[in-house]
Amino acid sequence: MPFQEQTIVETRRAMIEAVRMGIPIAQVARDFGVSRPTVYEWLSRFEEDDDGSLADRSHARRTQGEKMPPRIEQMLIAERKRWGFGSKKILQRLREQYPDLAWPHRSTVDTLFERAGLVDKRRRRSNVKVTPFQRPYQAQLPGELWTADFKGQFRLGSGRYCYPLTVADQISRFVIVAHGLPDVTLEPTWRRIERALREHGLPNAFHTDNGTPFGHGNSRLSTMSVRLMKLGIEPVFSRPGKPQDNGTHERMHRTLKEFATIPAANSFPAQQKKLDTFRQMFNHERPHEALDMKRPGRVFRGGLRAFPTRPPVVEYEPCLQVRRVSGQGAIKWDGEPIFISQALAGECIAIKPIDYDVHEVYFARFLIGRLIGNRFT
Repeated sequence: MPFQEQTIVETRRAMIEAVRMGIPIAQVARDFGVSRPTVYEWLSRFEEDDDGSLADRSHARRTQGEKMPPRIEQMLIAERKRWGFGSKKILQRLREQYPDLAWPHRSTVDTLFERAGLVDKRRRRSNVKVTPFQRPYQAQLPGELWTADFKGQFRLGSGRYCYPLTVADQISRFVIVAHGLPDVTLEPTWRRIERALREHGLPNAFHTDNGTPFGHGNSRLSTMSVRLMKLGIEPVFSRPGKPQDNGTHERMHRTLKEFATIPAANSFPAQQKKLDTFRQMFNHERPHEALDMKRPGRVFRGGLRAFPTRPPVVEYEPCLQVRRVSGQGAIKWDGEPIFISQALAGECIAIKPIDYDVHEVYFARFLIGRLIGNRFT
């Protein structure tokens, strides 16, 4: 036994002798500069007739696992290169296709992908007063909450910028819309969203960030949110600077970027084909961990209500005070003009008293703020 290791063994033996002499283990641990669990560990290992029982043990594996068959390696690597999925999803797909083959553990597949240079090292993303539409909406059913955003713009081969609009169902992860637009203005965006609402039905809520055209900076109301509320859909906004509030959508964008934008196509029609192919892959080919490895297309069944056949009319109970918002976005209250929102110009809102000089303000069935005295908040 080397001298240094022998010295360590003698120290451990002295520690055990001290315990046998009746010295409290806490005191022994302090005297020898170790933790109490360490003292217990060496007491349990010690054997009177075996000096090696107090020596350090090798951390090497006692058995070596069987080498993965080359055919299995090739199939795993080919699937990774084709789809770019993680090991869990790839194993799910291959087990379905080849149930008679013995597939390795997920950690073994991860090691294989890393050794083959198929794993990108990514940094973890580091981890305001909440307004009525910034409270989280807790969906329980597919079709109940839709999420939307613009994936960051990029240049096509022609030099023009493309802004991919994406809409997804939060529970099923089904990508409803993935459409490249030349800008982020209201009307083209709304046309794509309205088409999806007509085709799939209406959710209860629609979650976006506060940027154009979904929100209006720090304002709670935008033209799009007013249109949604008229359809009975609650607009829900992420908190400013908190993309994690719409985290499932952000994660989907990462897959979209890898699959459909690198490299970008040369034209809008060609880029749209790539986005359509991404939707098909994401909805019908890619197993999703949050869905117990089901595909989103097998879970999504559309919205909860049909799109109305006639333009909806906003009506209020007779007990409420109704005011029409002027073209400048204001109402008259106690003889004074009070600004509400330019987005509500021409619409009627309802005012409900809840306390002395305090009133709740509603549009359709949604609380949009309060009147405290002559101030709207």
